[in-house]
Amino acid sequence: LTHASSSPVHLHGISGRAAMQSPGDPRPTLRKRLAQFICLVNELQPVYEVLERNNLSVAMLDRLVHRCALPPPSAWQPDNGASAGWQPPRLTPDGRFLSRFLVRNCGNYRRRLPPEGAGLSPVAGEVALHPEPIREPTHAVLNRSQLGARAPRWVWDPDVYQTRMWQRASIVQDIVGREKDLGKFRTFTQGQPFVSMGAPRWRRQDLHEWEHHPRDALLYRPGLVWINAEVWAAPQGKDTGFHYDFDSHVVLFQVVGSRRFHVMVPQSGSLEWEPLEDPPSKPIDYGTRWAKQRSDVGEQVFDTKPGSVMRIPNGWPHKVSYRERSIGFRVASWTQCQALSMWLGQRVCLL
Repeated sequence: LTHASSSPVHLHGISGRAAMQSPGDPRPTLRKRLAQFICLVNELQPVYEVLERNNLSVAMLDRLVHRCALPPPSAWQPDNGASAGWQPPRLTPDGRFLSRFLVRNCGNYRRRLPPEGAGLSPVAGEVALHPEPIREPTHAVLNRSQLGARAPRWVWDPDVYQTRMWQRASIVQDIVGREKDLGKFRTFTQGQPFVSMGAPRWRRQDLHEWEHHPRDALLYRPGLVWINAEVWAAPQGKDTGFHYDFDSHVVLFQVVGSRRFHVMVPQSGSLEWEPLEDPPSKPIDYGTRWAKQRSDVGEQVFDTKPGSVMRIPNGWPHKVSYRERSIGFRVASWTQCQALSMWLGQRVCLL
């Protein structure tokens, strides 16, 4: 699949590696991992202020991993390899830390707001893509020059997607191998100086749960940012249903066609949330909750078109209706703190 300049836009899925040999019975390994991952979350609590600044050293991470690798208390060890009576360690009771680190993905959409007027671009009436956390949805329609200053061409240019294949495509897929290209734009880097190459481990659907190890925490170094682009191509009539995501920094681009975004204020009372029955059945949806609409109180509507750029704060419920055949991109990024939140939170949730 290529764009107009003949440089490939790879859509061959998440990059893989040779799978670790499966243990005969993975349950003891998974119980041990759960205890270690909960331990890591608890150990991060005292150093959270440093982590939130994305400045937790690898040496400190190594010490935390080592402490959590020590032989666990007997209360955490199953008798005779059986699970009966086994109790995992408890998460820290510090609800403020858990809310900021796990629930809000290293932040709170009510804090660290841009200064007054910072959201306005030089073009009157347009909303700029402010790189900091936002408190409400933003929607801008930008011209080609403005788009080119904010993102690579394959993320926003409809001319790239005029082939017959794209006119029929129905795709929701990560694009792997273009992280360096995306990392040239401060729209996605969140002020971090280095860009990690390849798919983040929490999006690696080729990995079995026992292949995640506490040592993997050392991958999440200070100053790194992980960037993930996902293409959405679907025909008229598709409707995602109401849901919320909790990735802190997401930018949405409309490339072809149009979509209608219905956005709800958090805790509006207008939605009936569905219980999360089986998280391991779809780990890629970690952090997403789904709901049925009971009323339209608090609903905002945004109609996008080619050139539209949107940001929706994490935790804000929304659904997307495809008004015609549409192609768009979702570009998310995670700093050290946000990446550790995603990876550790996903492990604890699934285990």
